[in-house]
Amino acid sequence: MRRQLRLGLQAFAMLVVLLGLLPLAFTALPDPAVRPGGALVVWAVLGVAAYPALVVIGRWYVVRAERNERDGADRAEGA
Repeated sequence: MRRQLRLGLQAFAMLVVLLGLLPLAFTALPDPAVRPGGALVVWAVLGVAAYPALVVIGRWYVVRAERNERDGADRAEGA
């Protein structure tokens, strides 16, 4: 149970870092009002760059959670 909690908190922390850094990245980009292509870059970051990272974090979490489940079941059978 403790391992699942730690795993969930690690995945949550990765999501917070990933999504928390997006506003900082957007402030570094040129203002869309000044440069019209800037809005396209923002949408590209949101639509293209963020989702694969979310999928990777989700896949990492599922694989680790399933491993924790298997280890717990093995320990329960051995006891």
